[in-house]
Amino acid sequence: MIKMVASDLDGTLLQNGAQALKPPVFELIRDLREKGILFVAASGRQYPNMRRMFSEVWKDILFVCESGALVMSHDQAIFTSPVPRALCDAIISNILEHEGCEVLLSGADTSYFTGDCREYADFITYTMKNTVTVVDDLFSVDRDILKISAFVHNGRAAKLVPAFTERWGDRISVALSGAEWIDFTIANKGTAIRVLQERFGFARDEIMAFGDNFNDREMLEEVGHPYVMENAALDVRALCPNHCRRVEDVLEALLRSF
Repeated sequence: MIKMVASDLDGTLLQNGAQALKPPVFELIRDLREKGILFVAASGRQYPNMRRMFSEVWKDILFVCESGALVMSHDQAIFTSPVPRALCDAIISNILEHEGCEVLLSGADTSYFTGDCREYADFITYTMKNTVTVVDDLFSVDRDILKISAFVHNGRAAKLVPAFTERWGDRISVALSGAEWIDFTIANKGTAIRVLQERFGFARDEIMAFGDNFNDREMLEEVGHPYVMENAALDVRALCPNHCRRVEDVLEALLRSF
């Protein structure tokens, strides 16, 4: 029996660049809850953004935020994994050495950026609808940083992943999380799933997960029932044999099995 379902958002529950969930998703989450199945939203997004997105059901679910560096339940952090400050500053410097790259720093309750690029700032603030703090100097942020993100203009993120992985991969997780995004975290989504697995006593075969990109790899490897979206890149689809067009289709079939 499935007891926990974890799903990525962008490219998985959110298709074609959508920034809001459709009402049937909330109904499915309520139906899962009635059957004793815990739903976990697992994303590289920040917690305030995700809480607003799931406002109709936020008390009934758990949140894996910042690519696994933060796990939230009822507005309380049950797991955090900040990046050591010296390492954080070194990665910021390295990202900024690359032309066409912006840096986004993620704290527990806000994102930090300089706002030097108006297009990028508007995207983070008005399209993604993040809670943001604009700073003059990224190195002056004195809060714990859970995730460092490189935003690479013109969708060139994949081309930079090998260089960043070679330099930092032995000290921090480096994951492609979209055409423009590369995430740097100490933890990952697989780490967060293990935290929840141990907290609730779930067996591996009692957990289902959905993803569409390389930052979902560890989560998919951690569960007994992994699914990759059919429209994911070929290398991502190769991560597991189960593919689906929509998360909702699989969840509806799961509910029918009851």
